[in-house]
Amino acid sequence: MSGAPKSRGMFQYVFKNFWNSLKVGKRQKVGNLVGRDPFGNVYYELPAQPELGKRRPTRWYNAETTGRKDIVSRDTWAGFDSDLPSEWESWLRYRRDNPPSDDEVLQGLALADMKKRNAAKLEVKRIDEMRAAGIEPEAPKPQDHEKNFYPKYDEFEVMPGERERLGEKDKWEEFKNPYTKPK
Repeated sequence: MSGAPKSRGMFQYVFKNFWNSLKVGKRQKVGNLVGRDPFGNVYYELPAQPELGKRRPTRWYNAETTGRKDIVSRDTWAGFDSDLPSEWESWLRYRRDNPPSDDEVLQGLALADMKKRNAAKLEVKRIDEMRAAGIEPEAPKPQDHEKNFYPKYDEFEVMPGERERLGEKDKWEEFKNPYTKPK
């Protein structure tokens, strides 16, 4: 009897590989720099490592404003609080295989800017047509599915601490079309 039986070696082999598959720490932690966008966000990728159970690459970005790592595939709300070009977001969400080029990103941003300008022009044209017809333009009334279920009062905050954080500034100011004229 020379040595241990073969079944013991097989058990150790299976257990060792199972144990190593649970150790995520063996995976590379520093990603490869893939690119940057005009907003200052930096994008990284870890290639897929099927031997460790990672069949897809891990993609994330460091936001310029927060400086923290956002992994879009893990966090549902990641990326909604920062400026993120749609081309880079589609790469982060695995809708495209290759990262976008700088020309694609700039072309997409130019298209978005053109759409905002055209929307502002159409709004001005609509207001002029309504005034010519003798109708005073006003904000559209909410439809049934847009109405609030609970009443809102101006003297109460919707989110606690909102007034101190925003002051008297409009909370939707940064989301409005910059090309529309103030009323």
